[in-house]
Amino acid sequence: MRRIVLALALVMGSTAVAGGIMGGDAPSRIPIPAREFTATVEDTSGTIVKVERVTYNGEVFLYGNLGEAQVTIPFERITEVRVEPHPDKDKVNVMARLKDADPVTIVVEHDLPCYGATTFGNYMIEIEKVRRITFP
Repeated sequence: MRRIVLALALVMGSTAVAGGIMGGDAPSRIPIPAREFTATVEDTSGTIVKVERVTYNGEVFLYGNLGEAQVTIPFERITEVRVEPHPDKDKVNVMARLKDADPVTIVVEHDLPCYGATTFGNYMIEIEKVRRITFP
């Protein structure tokens, strides 16, 4: 019985190390989007990165709630995205400035990831850590 417990502890310990000491998973793989978009991402620390193959939770559109409705906003219609706090700490407000219409603000889950590729490697950031995304 002790051997089984020890073996289980060793396996779980190696899994924790493989997952990363800091507790997060490095973006070794990113989703391959249905359509490729390039954007500039500014995070809440002020760091600005040009990102290719941008996705929002693996999709090429934003999605969230507008009042009681669920909506999607395709990237091709967006020029800029701004992320702001929401009263519910598990959500954020995402304002999309559109090419052909008035801006719209939707409410999204705070921890949904944005992925992409940079000149130096893969990129992943949770939406709550984004200040602005600009599409050319």
